[in-house]
Amino acid sequence: MSSTSFNADEHKNMLRTYFNGQGFHRWASIYGNDKLSSVRNTVRQGHAVMMDKAFDWLQQLGLPEGATILDAGCGTGLFSIRLAKAGYQVKSVDIASQMVDKAKADAIKQGVKKNIEFEVNTIESVSGTYDAVVCFDVLIHYPAEGFAQAFGNLSRLTKGSVIFTYAPYNRILALQHWIGGYFPKKERRTTIQMITDEQMRRAMSGAGMQVDKREKISWGFYHTMLMSASHN
Repeated sequence: MSSTSFNADEHKNMLRTYFNGQGFHRWASIYGNDKLSSVRNTVRQGHAVMMDKAFDWLQQLGLPEGATILDAGCGTGLFSIRLAKAGYQVKSVDIASQMVDKAKADAIKQGVKKNIEFEVNTIESVSGTYDAVVCFDVLIHYPAEGFAQAFGNLSRLTKGSVIFTYAPYNRILALQHWIGGYFPKKERRTTIQMITDEQMRRAMSGAGMQVDKREKISWGFYHTMLMSASHN
């Protein structure tokens, strides 16, 4: 449910601290080529499946070469670099400077830095106008009230589509996350904020958006809902 106690500034500070510290090392390892435990390897595999599907959906939008794409919460830049290689002009934004630095370094190594503009910023504050917006495994960290605020800003940045992931409420998954709290710290994920169907409906309505596609991605310990939405 929506929480009236949600404090946007405290929440952003929490995310910034986590993803500039322990979160950076954990997720850079998952997104990279490090040897992983069986649990974390399923997260890597599921994330890769999600990105492949999201890229297919983006291609199906029929955007011209050179179209502008905002990668909101770009992490270490995996999807941004993939977009740049496909000929898009990319704005890559992340709340964590360490993530942005890693993404920039990898873009330079892969020869696509000229096609990507990097910025340290929050998804609530980023500005500009883009042909499409993507936001993967970021909104899963926002409770319903914060989710609506962040998604509302992303939807205002494009006249086209927003392709994103979120965590739909599910009792079995809620139990899994509770059990996960007893794992060794190095195996735990960050807290996942599940969104009910009604909360999603309200967020979509408030943003003036409609759902075009959705697909559940489940792979071991990686569970998410991939969604594509456009303006009514």
